[in-house]
Amino acid sequence: MKLKVILFMMLLLPLFSMTTNSAVTREPKDVVITTVDNVIARVNAERDLLEAQPEKIYEVVNELIIPNFDFLNMSKWVLGRYWGNASEEQRNVFADEFKTLLVRTYAKALLGFSDEKINYLETKTGSKPNIVLVKTEIKSNASPKSTPVNYTMHISGGDWKVVNVAFEGISLVDIYRKSFASEIRNNGLASLIQKLTDKNERLERSLAR
Repeated sequence: MKLKVILFMMLLLPLFSMTTNSAVTREPKDVVITTVDNVIARVNAERDLLEAQPEKIYEVVNELIIPNFDFLNMSKWVLGRYWGNASEEQRNVFADEFKTLLVRTYAKALLGFSDEKINYLETKTGSKPNIVLVKTEIKSNASPKSTPVNYTMHISGGDWKVVNVAFEGISLVDIYRKSFASEIRNNGLASLIQKLTDKNERLERSLAR
């Protein structure tokens, strides 16, 4: 159950960045509610199709998630000091593979969504006016305990975008940063990129089965 909730909340990470093209963005909490409701409705409406052809979930992800994901800033934060030492080609390849990793993971999580309910709590302003923390909690019929999940959002190009998520106080960016830093220290950035590429291929094959 916990793994399922983690994957589902990772799925929601990029969804909260969708806004109108107006210069005035919607409130972060309103963006969260509207976008998540739309995604869940889409998945429920196409449940039979997705069960028969699970690879179709990529269309949902690409349409509703990819255009609104701040991959550049997340890639910078995840690589930390290694971003500055990377070549432009390595940065581009890493950002692309990291994006693909999240897409593959989110796609599998989205297919497994069923009875979870999201409660939307308070929104707190961060140390800078363009950064906010949107607090939520997840409840499931399988457990009486709620799971807190907090999203760090910022404004980029007039749109709210999520740049980090904390599950029960554990930062997604921090988890990836520590894992990736260990691989880079031991084997180099090229090795990390290759391992990401290999993992993405495995995830794609597993979804197509």
